[in-house]
Amino acid sequence: MGRWRNVWQAIRGYDAAQDSRASSWAASGSSATAEVGAAAATVARRARDAVRNDPYATRMVDLWTGNAVGAGITTRWPDKPHADAWRRWAESTQCDAEGLLDLYGLQALVMRAVVESGECFLRFIAVQPTPANPIGLQLQVLESDHLDTARTGLVEGAPTIQGIALGEAGQPIGYWLHRLHPGASWLLPGATWLSSERHPAADVLHIYRKRRPGQLRDVSWLAPVLTRLRDLGDYEAALLMKAKIEACLAAVVTEEGDETLTGPAAGLLRDAQGRTVESFEPGMILYRRGMGSVEVVNPSGGGSHTAFARRALEAASVGAGLTYDQVSGDLTQANYSSLRAGKIEFRRLCEQVQYGMLIPMLVRPIAERFHAQGALLGLWGTDIPDGVSHVPPAHEMIDPLKDTTALIAQVRAGFVPQPEAVGAFGYDFRQAVEMIREAHALLDDAGLSLDTDPRRVAKSGAAQDAAQLAAIEIAATGAAAPARPDPQPQG
Repeated sequence: MGRWRNVWQAIRGYDAAQDSRASSWAASGSSATAEVGAAAATVARRARDAVRNDPYATRMVDLWTGNAVGAGITTRWPDKPHADAWRRWAESTQCDAEGLLDLYGLQALVMRAVVESGECFLRFIAVQPTPANPIGLQLQVLESDHLDTARTGLVEGAPTIQGIALGEAGQPIGYWLHRLHPGASWLLPGATWLSSERHPAADVLHIYRKRRPGQLRDVSWLAPVLTRLRDLGDYEAALLMKAKIEACLAAVVTEEGDETLTGPAAGLLRDAQGRTVESFEPGMILYRRGMGSVEVVNPSGGGSHTAFARRALEAASVGAGLTYDQVSGDLTQANYSSLRAGKIEFRRLCEQVQYGMLIPMLVRPIAERFHAQGALLGLWGTDIPDGVSHVPPAHEMIDPLKDTTALIAQVRAGFVPQPEAVGAFGYDFRQAVEMIREAHALLDDAGLSLDTDPRRVAKSGAAQDAAQLAAIEIAATGAAAPARPDPQPQG
């Protein structure tokens, strides 16, 4: 009894746990997967509708896709066989099962689907090798609706939750996927949920943002802001209607007549043709029976609603993990410091998405399957080479001059390794060094000396000293360095 009294006293220490302060707060205690399963389909449909019709929702999806994927997360191979085959495969549309996008376009498509629907699936499909597809591998991107969530329970000997077959440790071992999108099932007469097939987990990538331990699926990233965006849209529509009504300047002409006060049509507004008017339009002239007069109908204007709309959009932007200036495009109150502070927080979140979801769930598994497929065809050995890296796109600098100066100072002080500084611009350090060496060799062969060449020109703009220039010539020609004469003894 004493233990329960202590527990009750502890609960009373939190306002959010007291019924008197949150009597209408009905919080569910279901698992992450149960919560998602009950809401994912509905939220996804509403999110897609918002993306189709709401400009801010469309902008949120575009921003996450443009910042997290951009031109593509590139994979750098340390050896030539992998690099050449990867370049031919990834930069052609042959890697796409639909033959429309290259690998980086597929990455953007996956990211858009994840933000919009909460999750996305990608299937590995083996095909006949070709010169453009030397490893015989294609990728098929599927929306979350392809998952047959009705498959729940013990299905074909494996415990299955919402279409995901689980192993003994709770890891996914298979996915029940519809061959066609369920929304297109009318193309297949008699098609039912039984038309789904189980695919091994090794052939399917399930990309989603894992927010809770044990979570198997996720909902749209727009879930926290959908109602707010809809309310903001309704509010703006009401303001537009109000503005239209306020702009309806009209005149009412009261005509004299014998039946002005006793006729059945007394007080009714009519147009010039005698038809009853029930709505206003700009520039209307209305007529009614009366004592004879002319009145101008000029509705009063409303006040400013900018503050409310801005606050609502700020809250929606925060809920989507973005900044207000990104979503709205409003930079009237922004400056260098505010933009930099906002972008630093967003870039941390963006890197978390890149290194916590996109690379481990999408980019790296594709590279590993690429290597395994090539090894089966005898293009290289079975062991994946060391030094494979995955480089996200670089973030543009807010103030290039200030940011570059600061980065140079950090590298020179040893706070940031030079490979990390090069990687901040989206380049692999080894390849950057090779590109610089080739560029210097071409300039030397052409007899050109640019003032951007630190081998010949110092930072101040002056030429390097004779010893530095001599070392460059020796490195370029391969000649041996002349021996320094011994210093003469002083008499």
